[in-house]
Amino acid sequence: MSQKKPDMPLVDGTDLYFGIVAARYNNDLVEALLERVRATLRQSRVGESSIKVLRVPGAAELPYVANMLAQTGEYDCIIVLGVIVKGDTNHDRVLANSTALSLQGIAMQTEVPVINGILTVNTRAQAEVRINGEADRGAEFAAAALEMAWHRVQLSDYLDNLDNEEARERAASEYLEFGSDDEDDDDFNTGRPPFHKN
Repeated sequence: MSQKKPDMPLVDGTDLYFGIVAARYNNDLVEALLERVRATLRQSRVGESSIKVLRVPGAAELPYVANMLAQTGEYDCIIVLGVIVKGDTNHDRVLANSTALSLQGIAMQTEVPVINGILTVNTRAQAEVRINGEADRGAEFAAAALEMAWHRVQLSDYLDNLDNEEARERAASEYLEFGSDDEDDDDFNTGRPPFHKN
């Protein structure tokens, strides 16, 4: 377990919205993890009405609901919570790998950050340390979600402004290219770009 935690910036979460998808499998551990996430979000001034929690049966079902939440466009970040404890087979590795890849794909496709809060451990005792002990992964997941939500808002605004600027430049260039050179065509003599309806 890495003890080299990054320094997380303080983010005011007042205007941020979070979707949390939590597995029911290993429910007591996931509930404790969820409570640490919620407590950290509340400390950063995220209101209870700005946090939506949905439950799914187990880790395998987490990506589907995370994807559906991300596609709504209503959340600045999605946090996915689960606990996978190694058993007698390699099923834990299959679940960990498939969910990690799926969650990364969701973030890239929807442009909504997704925090992978699925703990994969060898024993229940390891999970306890990471949830209720010094490691406090729930607080880490929440802090990462706050930072990524902030990035999403800032970068979305920046990209929207770029899009608007590009649209204005494109409209101007189309007007210059198709403007009022042709006196026989009324559409080109309006003083507006030809695609303008009013």
